[in-house]
Amino acid sequence: MVHLFKNSYYEGLLQDLFCGKDGFFTVFMHFFYQKNQIFEYYPDFYKDFCELLDFELKACSRLCELIIELGGDAKFYSSTKKYLSGSGVDYVKNLHAILELDIELVEKGRIDLKNVYSKVENANLRASLNEILILKNEELNILKNAYLNLENLNKK
Repeated sequence: MVHLFKNSYYEGLLQDLFCGKDGFFTVFMHFFYQKNQIFEYYPDFYKDFCELLDFELKACSRLCELIIELGGDAKFYSSTKKYLSGSGVDYVKNLHAILELDIELVEKGRIDLKNVYSKVENANLRASLNEILILKNEELNILKNAYLNLENLNKK
C-alpha cells in the first residue's frame, strides 16, 4: 500500500470511478451476473468470465484501498451520495450482446480512469492508477478474444 495524504478531491474522483453510474463496481456486478449465466448457457466461455470477475474485483479492491487512504470510506455511492443499485446492470442473456456491452463498459472505464489520471498530480497515486489500468487492459483483451472466438464459432 502506498502512503497518500488525505485529499477529498482525489477521493471524490476515485469514489466516482468505484461506484459512479458506470463505475467499476457496476461492471463487477455485470460480470458476476454474466458469469452465472455463462455457466448455464455458454460453458465454453465460463473461464473467461471467471477471469473477468477476478480482474474487476482486484480493480475494485485497489480503488477501495486508495479511497480509504485518501480519507474516504469506499461506500457504495458516488461522490454526490447517489447510492449504487443493481438497476445499472444489463440483464441481457445473448452472448454476442453481452460481449459487445462488456467491451463498451470496459472501454468507458478505461477512458474514465485515464481522465482521473490526467487530473492527479501525486506520483504515487498515478502509479496505483496505472496498475488499475493494466487490469482494465487485461479485461479488454479477454473480452476481445472471447468475441473473436464467438465469431469463429458462429462461422462454423
